[in-house]
Amino acid sequence: MTMLPRHVARLLLIGIDFGLFGIFLLRAEEVTAVPAVHYLDEESGRMVTIREAEPPAVTVEIRFPSDPGYPFVWLGKGTREDNRIVFSRVVGEEEPPGSRFEAKTGSRLEIVFAPDQLSPVDEGFLGEHRRLSEDKRFSLAMKELKAANEALETAQRKWGKAKDPALLEWNRRWPTLRAQWTTRNQLNAAIDPAAPPKDSDAAYLLVATTGQAIGFFNQEPPAGPIPPDGSGNYDDGFGGGATLRSRSDGSFRVGFGWQRGDLEAMGSDFSFDLPAAAVKRERGSEDWTAEYLHPDPEAPAGSPQARIRLRKTGRFLQVEAIDASRLTGPGWVDGIYRWGPIPVEG
Repeated sequence: MTMLPRHVARLLLIGIDFGLFGIFLLRAEEVTAVPAVHYLDEESGRMVTIREAEPPAVTVEIRFPSDPGYPFVWLGKGTREDNRIVFSRVVGEEEPPGSRFEAKTGSRLEIVFAPDQLSPVDEGFLGEHRRLSEDKRFSLAMKELKAANEALETAQRKWGKAKDPALLEWNRRWPTLRAQWTTRNQLNAAIDPAAPPKDSDAAYLLVATTGQAIGFFNQEPPAGPIPPDGSGNYDDGFGGGATLRSRSDGSFRVGFGWQRGDLEAMGSDFSFDLPAAAVKRERGSEDWTAEYLHPDPEAPAGSPQARIRLRKTGRFLQVEAIDASRLTGPGWVDGIYRWGPIPVEG
């Protein structure tokens, strides 16, 4: 497999950002609803997907071989005229558009530079690609998902013993959390976490989500001992953070903030005071559990009161929210949060 030039790798990282938020974090039904044609360069493993929504507009997604769970995706947009597509990279508001490319479609796909450009840059996908069937693409996607799942198991060993209580709890919750993150469903939406992916798009969505988990476990744990009261800043690896601050009377101030995906509606926060009486200490350890009922004066009459269940165990904070969609919106606070020290100012 040929190595990519440095400038191509840099552009790929930009493409990943747009790809993850523009393609991989969409609901699976939103992705598959857009007609698509797929092509593959078998020698390099590079895959091209062309999606057409409202003609003549098209998107061009180019997927490069990468480490398990870390999709290198370049995302472009352009227009079609007959069997010819002219496209360029999707960029931010103040970024230059970059080189323009021309794709000639059919049973094969040939990508060349669009004419009349001064010094266009090869971003690593010029050349010919063969038409790829959905069956073959699904097989490749499932192979990539299997590799991502195995990489996750390897990364989890960095937590230590396989029977660590926090790790066991994380794996118990992982199927549901993975489904929530992948589909961006609300916590109380109907989700079948055990359902296998129905097509290649759904499988690739799971690959991207599994990559988030791999990154979480690959992070080196923060240095230094955790305070006996558990105070610190915690994160769940999926855009969620929690703060825990103890008081002298045994109560806590608990705060949550999260940015789940690219939508502003997915970002939110809330906090509450956890009274000392709600904290149940575990004998012989510094661990504790608590259940908190959150008052919500604006809740509709007869609706259940939001409950937040917490368990501080070792260097982790386990969080489960019940009937809390009014607090979290389309996001959620459920997860296993890893401890980090309180930042020191100055």
